[in-house]
Amino acid sequence: MDSDTIGAISTPPGNGGIGIIRVSGPDAVNAVDRIFASKRKNTEDYCIRTAHEVVRMSSFSLRHGYIFDPGDVDGGESVTDGADGDGNGTVAGNELPEFIDECLVSVMRAPKSYTGEDVVEINTHGGTAVMKRVLGILFREGVRPAEPGEFTKRAFLNGRIDLTQAEAVAELIQARTEESRRAAMDQMTGALGQLIESLAVKVNETLARLEVAIDYPEYDEDEQIIKEAKESLSSAGEALTELASTYEKGRIVREGLRVAISGRPNAGKSSLLNALLGFGRAIVTDIPGTTRDTLEESMDISGFPVILTDTAGLRDAADPVEKIGVDRAKAELRRADVVIFLADLTEDIDGDIELFRDISREISGKYIIFALNKADAADIARLEAQTEKIQAYFDSNGGEKAAKPAKIIAVSVKNGGAEQISDVISEYLAEHGAGSGGAIITGERHKNLIDRALTSINRAIASANDKRPLDFIAYDVWECANALGEITGRNVTEEVIDTIFSKFCLGK
Repeated sequence: MDSDTIGAISTPPGNGGIGIIRVSGPDAVNAVDRIFASKRKNTEDYCIRTAHEVVRMSSFSLRHGYIFDPGDVDGGESVTDGADGDGNGTVAGNELPEFIDECLVSVMRAPKSYTGEDVVEINTHGGTAVMKRVLGILFREGVRPAEPGEFTKRAFLNGRIDLTQAEAVAELIQARTEESRRAAMDQMTGALGQLIESLAVKVNETLARLEVAIDYPEYDEDEQIIKEAKESLSSAGEALTELASTYEKGRIVREGLRVAISGRPNAGKSSLLNALLGFGRAIVTDIPGTTRDTLEESMDISGFPVILTDTAGLRDAADPVEKIGVDRAKAELRRADVVIFLADLTEDIDGDIELFRDISREISGKYIIFALNKADAADIARLEAQTEKIQAYFDSNGGEKAAKPAKIIAVSVKNGGAEQISDVISEYLAEHGAGSGGAIITGERHKNLIDRALTSINRAIASANDKRPLDFIAYDVWECANALGEITGRNVTEEVIDTIFSKFCLGK
């Protein structure tokens, strides 16, 4: 473990009412003590340098004072003994060094701190110049600049949190919606780590039993040992399979639901994007082909992050720029989780059906909302006729690979249609988005390791069924335990640790 004392600004860049500078390590308390001055009670004098005001603070306490540069105090000559002879160095008001800022200092002593080390936080005013100056003084006092995520890395290395909790810290900081926050908080409070650890204990117990049988074959019957191992591994495998199934839901929580708005030119795609967002993001005109590129914006629907993409109108384009836009639109359809196919009720619906058939390969397997737009401009008879024609096409269009809409709805984007479509997306999220209250996996690292653990379990059970030697079974059980240990960080490499924490923001 690095014995350096580290420091960094923990609040976002820019000006604000409050800025926090965090210092952690064996010299954290002394380093801040050397630059902190507090006013003596009922006097105009200040305790400078020899008073040890920060050193004397108890853990989880707060003290008001000022930050100064020790270089402004010449060799301590201006420090005088307190009037009461207690040895507290004081400086009269007219002899003070320049104060950098008024602040509050809090002390959290090891091991009950965020990092497990002595931690001191200086609450300054949130000006960029103020915080940089204070941090620069600390660096001259022997504090080292912290690397990205180094405070949380030290919390992990000191055993305060496991690796899943450390990763959740970054996800909590980056959470854009309520469901993202809840999922990150569930993981940070140990929901995932505790489940993985309980399964790891079961797998390691099985491994220990197998290893004892391998070392002392005269004491046990292989058949009984194999039977118990299969039962234990099957139970762990079922739990891991169920956990792995949460990945797609967790991915939506973490990365957002990708929704692509598609259709022919002038179907109202850009108007729908603007209506869903609540502001004019896309240019809307009556000229076909106005949108030449994809436009992407994020929003919150039912607490989940949703990434909306307006795409170019799909048609055979002669213009080379528009053709690029059409190609990008099709690529976006392949990326999307949900496709809103917008048709214009005032136009012949056969063209929309033909287009839908043409892009069927791109959108097959997606959740498709077939929205008949401009319902306000179509009479009831036309609306019914167009809807029946579409429904008849989908009823007759068989085949497992044929794209079929989950919903067919008539809307008017100009008159509240965006709310109807938003409600349909909310229904989808209620079913496919992971809610809070349990262990889910949101990260690809966790998913890959769980898949690796499951593969090892399946190989071990297959070896047991084939009556292979216990050594073969034990090796795969060890592989499973190793994969689970990598999830929580119990046996993870330094390279993996460095990679994970390098993605953190500075000061966390």
